[in-house]
Amino acid sequence: MRSHVFSEAVENCDDLNACNHTELYQTCRRVGLNVHPNMDAAVLRALLEGSVEDLTTDPNPIDEWRDGLMGFLLDNWKRMQSQLFCPAKSGDPKSCYQCVDAQVIHCLTTNQSVEASVVQTIRRKKRAESNQ
Repeated sequence: MRSHVFSEAVENCDDLNACNHTELYQTCRRVGLNVHPNMDAAVLRALLEGSVEDLTTDPNPIDEWRDGLMGFLLDNWKRMQSQLFCPAKSGDPKSCYQCVDAQVIHCLTTNQSVEASVVQTIRRKKRAESNQ
């Protein structure tokens, strides 16, 4: 049974067959599917259509950086909000999941002064998770 999010993603795309690989990948990520950029477009399309079950894959290592980057941005929201011109501008903690892995890496490498803070955010999150 497909969730409301899946149905909405499919409804928002007139024809999944017309979507290119990047659009399919980003849509899968946006609806919370754990997919990798090297997955075939047909598999991504089938996941969105609900014709195959969600594949169990290893977590994407870049997701940790996505969460850390958004954690940093949200911790410094008043200072950072006006400087954002990407999905993170929405303030949604999962907005970096709309970006391809290369974009996340680009954000980190072009803003190296932020990287140490992002690492600290990731470490805080891991400590909190291990204490639960």
